Amino acid sequence: MEIKQWLKYDIIPYEILLLADPDIPTIDRYFFESDVFLLQDGTYVSGVICIKSKEKAAEIMNIAIAPEYQGHKYGTQLLEHAIHHVTSLHKDQIITKTANSSIQALAFYQKLGFRMIAIIPDFFTKHYSDPIWENGILAQDQIVLSRLIDT
Repeated sequence: MEIKQWLKYDIIPYEILLLADPDIPTIDRYFFESDVFLLQDGTYVSGVICIKSKEKAAEIMNIAIAPEYQGHKYGTQLLEHAIHHVTSLHKDQIITKTANSSIQALAFYQKLGFRMIAIIPDFFTKHYSDPIWENGILAQDQIVLSRLIDT
């Protein structure tokens, strides 16, 4: 497995991106404004992370691993790569947002030092036309998590 930066002539890995965000127009809005890193097994893209720089922070806009590669710490590798990248950009923190129904994602981020800092009520019911169900739970609220960058 190797992590490489996405370049404009690379194919956009929608199949993987859609695992974490079910809306292509939303993906298109942040993808081209993000630093994108691909986890590759040969030429096969098995994971992706999109990181958008803001003033003092960076935000993970999308992180996803192909189902057959999940559970092997590849998500952790991508996130650690992102943290190293954000550190090189001299940002103070890294932020991510997920749904109240994303139980695995909430556990994943907290295991890697992220803390919940805000809840945005009804975000998913207001911003997505179709209901999103995960783990038998309706995605309604957006949970914002943050990790300070050690400098």
